[in-house]
Amino acid sequence: MGHLRKASLQDLRYVADNMREVDKLEALYQTGQEPQQALQFTYICSKVNMAIADDNDQPIGLCGVVHGGVIWMVGTDKLFENKKYKIQLIRKGREWVESLLKSYDILYNFVYAENDSAIKWLRSLGFTFINYHEKYGIQGKPFYEFLRIA
Repeated sequence: MGHLRKASLQDLRYVADNMREVDKLEALYQTGQEPQQALQFTYICSKVNMAIADDNDQPIGLCGVVHGGVIWMVGTDKLFENKKYKIQLIRKGREWVESLLKSYDILYNFVYAENDSAIKWLRSLGFTFINYHEKYGIQGKPFYEFLRIA
């Protein structure tokens, strides 16, 4: 991950077409929509949309915040394949979350319980997991509820 930058519709299309399988499952299980459709809807509803770009400025993930402090992130396989990108994702992610907490009193969402890489990343950013929901979302799958308070 070279950097975070404002996301474009081209970034949205690329990431939607190349999402990690676990991110696709999470979107489907939570919303009941096709993953690409769920990501497009989330993108449109977000007050903040950022592209996670590699060293060549190609999108390898998207993240954002929907009204009220609902934080989200999806990635391509490239985001978690490279050790350098994983380390940068934590560092840049911490900076991004800290900057968001200047505008939001709370950041929160739900993560699919089998999305191990996302759970580790969220913990590294200081999020607290407050509830385990055995059946959550349209598909009734296990999810964790997480938050971070300013």
